[in-house]
Amino acid sequence: MQTKTIGIIASIIVGIAIVGAASLQPDSEINSLEKNAVDIETLNVLLENNERVFVVDIRTAQEYQSGHIVGASHDALDSTTLEKRVNTIKAKLPDVVAKYNFVLVDNDETFAKEASKSMTELGIQTFYLDGGMSNLSENLISSSQTVIDSKELMEKINANEDLYLLDVREPEELLESKIDGVVNIPLSEIFQPNGMDGIPNDKPVVVFCGSGNRATIATYALAQEGIDFQVLDGGMKAWNLQLQS
Repeated sequence: MQTKTIGIIASIIVGIAIVGAASLQPDSEINSLEKNAVDIETLNVLLENNERVFVVDIRTAQEYQSGHIVGASHDALDSTTLEKRVNTIKAKLPDVVAKYNFVLVDNDETFAKEASKSMTELGIQTFYLDGGMSNLSENLISSSQTVIDSKELMEKINANEDLYLLDVREPEELLESKIDGVVNIPLSEIFQPNGMDGIPNDKPVVVFCGSGNRATIATYALAQEGIDFQVLDGGMKAWNLQLQS
């Protein structure tokens, strides 16, 4: 895998303009941070300058919704999902693996540190927020629900609520089953330049795929654009079961 770096340097922390891609160096001892740790000042600069970094908040959905870093998505990334996410990203998004870094965020860095190590060992360069969210209280934003189940979505659709239905499966998968009114943008296209140009940021965007795996990964990019995302719990598998009930 191509070596990527996001440098933690004092010049960007004090506000000197970034020229070109910033770099985070896993082996750097600058600021006395542990390997793969990123401080909040550096992370904010990277996000503000649209550097190649995805921030994933791995706390509970309730904690994320009550206040999170601007541009951060949400994903539990527990023992049952972490490897699945990594494998899908590597298979579907090779350019992301080659060019982007991930920063995981939890309450006190404990779980994020372990998860970042696991993801890095599996082939995706991943960092964690030094100290976690425990000492952060400023410049946070709240969010509405991040997951919606099939029954609630069906009720909203029947009530003609203003939703944007985003299916990130491959076009041929929609031939088997799809939700009326859906917009299909495959996962790989979401992460391409201008791939999200048609997605609104003034209404809830319900994202789904076959089971919820690819939809969750898509939210990593959607969150950076300030898009109000909701993942369909269980994806089309759950939706089809709801139709049969």
